[in-house]
Amino acid sequence: MRVAERNRRIKKALAKVFGYKNVRVRGDRGTAYGWVEITVKVPRDPNKHPFEQEDEVKAMVWNILRETGLYDELYTYYDDMGEARKECIIDVELLD
Repeated sequence: MRVAERNRRIKKALAKVFGYKNVRVRGDRGTAYGWVEITVKVPRDPNKHPFEQEDEVKAMVWNILRETGLYDELYTYYDDMGEARKECIIDVELLD
């Protein structure tokens, strides 16, 4: 699957849960080609600490990617310790 098609599928899968306008999926260019940046906008929950809410949303995104099989379409890199990681950055914006 091509990177552009993968990114469209990621947006479609996440939009079902968070809403189309609340999800942004962007692929990097140049030497960072293949990396994907996902931004999700969610309303801030006053009963939760912002870091806790961000972690929950990020976990939801990873679970959605795994359930849809798109997790396997993300490229892999290895950090300095030799641990495999996915070329994906997930940002969460909490809206007031």
